[in-house]
Amino acid sequence: MASSLITKKRIAKAFKELFLEKDFEKISIVTIMDRAGIRRQTFYNHFLDKYQLLDWIFQNDLKEQITDNLDFISGKHLLQELFHYLEEEQPFYQKAFEIHGQNNFFSYFIDYCQLIVEKILTDYPGQSDFPQDSTFLAFHKNYQTLALAETLKQVVQGQIPRPNPDYILAEITGTNLRRTL
Repeated sequence: MASSLITKKRIAKAFKELFLEKDFEKISIVTIMDRAGIRRQTFYNHFLDKYQLLDWIFQNDLKEQITDNLDFISGKHLLQELFHYLEEEQPFYQKAFEIHGQNNFFSYFIDYCQLIVEKILTDYPGQSDFPQDSTFLAFHKNYQTLALAETLKQVVQGQIPRPNPDYILAEITGTNLRRTL
């Protein structure tokens, strides 16, 4: 089992390197495996195609950054960690956000942003004047999830500066910013 994960990570590392050099469509399985120094057939023991590899990279990376930390750190700290991670991996994720259609990163990213929004709302209950109507709360969670995902995307793409996490917390929880700072 451990050797399988090591092999997957080696393949993923080779893909990430190539992805920084070439467009996604121009990366072949042969090129990935040559870069990884592993025979081509081994790729198919782990992935069906490069789209599934890309899915695995997104899921694995974000799982390590978000899902694995949900029970151990606050929503604010989770946001700070995610910003830090995305800055470290900015060239890769800039290109990832450019993929449209099948297996686009933004669709996965929204799901992970929803986990963060839910965590923040759980960490800071009762600090807002929100109606406790389930329809409103579902709308609010969805709205804030999309806003967070788009904000993070724009930061990664260099379109806006990194916002203070306290501003994001205030928006999500509906708290007065003066109480948050």
